[in-house]
Amino acid sequence: MDRLIQQHPPTAGPRLQVLTPIFDPTFSEASYGFRPGRRAHDAVRVARRYVEAGHDWVVDMDIEKFFDRVNHDILMARVARKVKDKRVLKLIRRFLRAG
Repeated sequence: MDRLIQQHPPTAGPRLQVLTPIFDPTFSEASYGFRPGRRAHDAVRVARRYVEAGHDWVVDMDIEKFFDRVNHDILMARVARKVKDKRVLKLIRRFLRAG
């Protein structure tokens, strides 16, 4: 539900437009969750290619509780390295506290 709310206009549009170009290029090519232009079907297709190429392991990770457990001060310090707008940082902090 929180993902739906965070991505729902009118407030999500500006957030996604600002944050996606900053952070998406730093993500692993093997990451498919909640990324523009990537779907679960794409991840399955790539996993099948790896199996066909002879690889024995496919790793599926879910960070469902990550934001509940991560140190928010450290996370915000890292985000602040790339995001300079204090209003955006304050909004991100509020989302982290919202649970």
